[in-house]
Amino acid sequence: MIRKVGWPNVFFICLKYKMKINDSMFVIILIGLISIQMSSLFGQCKTKLTEDQKIESLIQAVASLDGKFIRNGEEHNADEAASHLRLKLSNAKKSLFSSGKNWTAHQFIDQLATKSSLSGIPYEIKLKNGKSYPSSEWLKKELNKLSEGCPSD
Repeated sequence: MIRKVGWPNVFFICLKYKMKINDSMFVIILIGLISIQMSSLFGQCKTKLTEDQKIESLIQAVASLDGKFIRNGEEHNADEAASHLRLKLSNAKKSLFSSGKNWTAHQFIDQLATKSSLSGIPYEIKLKNGKSYPSSEWLKKELNKLSEGCPSD
């Protein structure tokens, strides 16, 4: 069974089995552990999200928002905001102009979750600490968190 072994554990294992660590064995162990660590740092993502999963994760981030979603100057709670974004996405997917279009997370942010399609007024995210951000900025940060350490499509 292969499992991730930390630096100190290797030496305890050697002590437990009364193994003496000479210079060449130390170098071999060191190279092995470094390669395990490097592969975990630069390896592929465990789960690569589809664009639909990324969009749903962004909507979930809005749904769990600890603050308010400001749309057309009115404050809305997180659930109302998430419902609104789902409705906009559903309508956009059914639209004659986007028939068959596969939406990317970036397109979702830029075209649907940034401003009112009726008034053109940008959406804002207002956190409990009083700071406000344009929804596009906040959502792009959330998308970056999802994509951290993963190669982009």
